Amino acid sequence: MKLLLGLLFLISAEPTLAQVWKVLPKGVRILGYRNVTTSKISSNFNQFRSESPIGASFKIDAPTLNQLSGLAYSPSTPGEKEAYDNLIIGQYQVDAEAQFNVHGTGFGYGLTDKTMLYTEVAYYTGRVKSTIRRTAGNTYEETARILEGNGNTVIADNIRNLVDANEETIQSVITNYYKYKPIGNWYTEGYGDMELGVMHKVLDKGTTGLLLYPGVILPTGSQDDPDILQDVGFGDGQLDVFGEVATGYVHNDHLSFGTTLRYTHQLETTKTLRVPESRDFALSTQKGDFDVKYGDKVNFMFNTTVSLNDWISFTPVYRFMYQMPASYKSEFGEANKYLEYNSDKQEHSVQLTTTFSSIQPFLKKEFMLPAQINLNAVKTVSGKNVPAASRFEVEFRMLF
Repeated sequence: MKLLLGLLFLISAEPTLAQVWKVLPKGVRILGYRNVTTSKISSNFNQFRSESPIGASFKIDAPTLNQLSGLAYSPSTPGEKEAYDNLIIGQYQVDAEAQFNVHGTGFGYGLTDKTMLYTEVAYYTGRVKSTIRRTAGNTYEETARILEGNGNTVIADNIRNLVDANEETIQSVITNYYKYKPIGNWYTEGYGDMELGVMHKVLDKGTTGLLLYPGVILPTGSQDDPDILQDVGFGDGQLDVFGEVATGYVHNDHLSFGTTLRYTHQLETTKTLRVPESRDFALSTQKGDFDVKYGDKVNFMFNTTVSLNDWISFTPVYRFMYQMPASYKSEFGEANKYLEYNSDKQEHSVQLTTTFSSIQPFLKKEFMLPAQINLNAVKTVSGKNVPAASRFEVEFRMLF
């Protein structure tokens, strides 16, 4: 039931010029600011690549009641088994909605005409609204009749006298038995992970080129709290190492193409997590230390830039992301398998960027300040285990 929204690279390094292989000249600096606002997120693309609510649905039945009470009851007769399988205390849905705002700052410096340093960090704020809603009632009466038909009248009476578990009862179980914070509206903020890298222009033939971009992602971001079901972390808590290659082709002054490919290796780290007792029921009273290695990532981007003139251009972009399954190691063997299950991710998104730039006019000595404003509209169109979200970005970059 943990609301893992899977925020993936809301802030990321992108080329300043139309040619993706270009770097800053020696001694030139770039300062960038980006503001990102997401749509209200109420659904994910699930493991079957269809949209489903980000809030979990669950039911409390006889096995769950066994777990909650600490009993190890198992039916001994066919009649008891029928009643055991029929008993449902209730079915529930956690309705959840989230929205995020990001302020990102980046800085670059040209070491030589072929090599530049680049770093960026983002500050996130998020609001999560969540409520528990009952979707189906209990089966006490039907279960009691099954027991009476098999001569178990005493147990049947006890079943009829069970407490009807409404929304308030479930909230009480979550807070008093499982020791989580109450499910409800939640506000969170914090820094994301910091990216630091070196962009090196390997080839520049004028109409085509090649750039290599190795770097690291430092674990400066906040992490989600295992005691707060609706909390969201803005960092993954581990060091990442990545390598990226960028290339493209300039057809003429009005049309160019660019593509990038990045591979990110995520190093192992130790985290304190809740220890799940089953694959489909994530609530747990126990916490433990796990050696966690999130899956390595592959990011691909392709764009086409159409320039109306030196000042205005439009760039449609396609993005693809794949993250391999995660690995968990601990003394809790079954829990490791539960956490690893269905942990890979995939995302397809489209973007339209409108750019207002004075960089080319500045280079032609037609304008006094080299700067750029990007307006980005981004939408995730399909995927697996990622949020079904849209976002709007406003970005300002200045060279000096």
